[in-house]
Amino acid sequence: MKSFSKLFLVLSFALLICSLPLSAQAPPAAGYDLLQTGAGAAIDLSSVGLGNVSLQGVPIQGATGTSDTIMHRTQNIVFDQATPVEVTAVFMKSVNSVTFMGQPVDVYVTLNNSKGMIPTTVLPQPDTLTASSGSVTASSNGTFSSNITVNADVIFVKAGMPVTNSANYVAHQAAPAVTLTSSASTWSATPPSGYPSSTSYPPGGFYPKPVHNGPHPVVPSTCAPAPKQPKQFPTSDAKSGNQQQTPSPASASPAPISTCVSTTL
Repeated sequence: MKSFSKLFLVLSFALLICSLPLSAQAPPAAGYDLLQTGAGAAIDLSSVGLGNVSLQGVPIQGATGTSDTIMHRTQNIVFDQATPVEVTAVFMKSVNSVTFMGQPVDVYVTLNNSKGMIPTTVLPQPDTLTASSGSVTASSNGTFSSNITVNADVIFVKAGMPVTNSANYVAHQAAPAVTLTSSASTWSATPPSGYPSSTSYPPGGFYPKPVHNGPHPVVPSTCAPAPKQPKQFPTSDAKSGNQQQTPSPASASPAPISTCVSTTL
């Protein structure tokens, strides 16, 4: 009888543990959040006569898919306590060109605090900026709040020209500070479908879906669709008369440096 009671208690305890949500068993570790800019992003450039300029995200690297914003939780999460957050990277561009200093320009908003992980030849930041940081407070019930101040650079680039070449700059300056806050946003211990798997930016078991009260809405990143293969056109081998498939010069493009790998293939 005692053996049966003991076995019953052990099984009951095991079932209880298995039924607990994963987040209640182990708080997430320090890690990175890979995010992409959603609809409605903008920057207030009233100080230079441009008013609110609508923005869109620019993917930073192939390996991180659609990510244009990267946040770093620098410590393990303790539920219901503030965890420090640093902004690692931001890369955005104006939806349309604007007229600035008498000429059409594209407006870029950048921040590169990656400590060399992302080269400035990929994500430029010509000005020294005040640190961008804040905190996130997560609960075991799958919700969190956050308060993060972003100090980015704004670069005015000749319309249609790449931001990676400083010869294209018309001007650049620190952007107005932006504070992003959220409350009752949700997080999960498992990645959403298509989320990039990156050894350079480990998630630590925390996948947020922030709802920011501010001009920079974001959603979890995904791996972008694979680039289309060049079309093949038959050509004749002059010696053998056999047809060979060669890529069209117009459609051929260099292979990406790195490829995004999804956590859920």
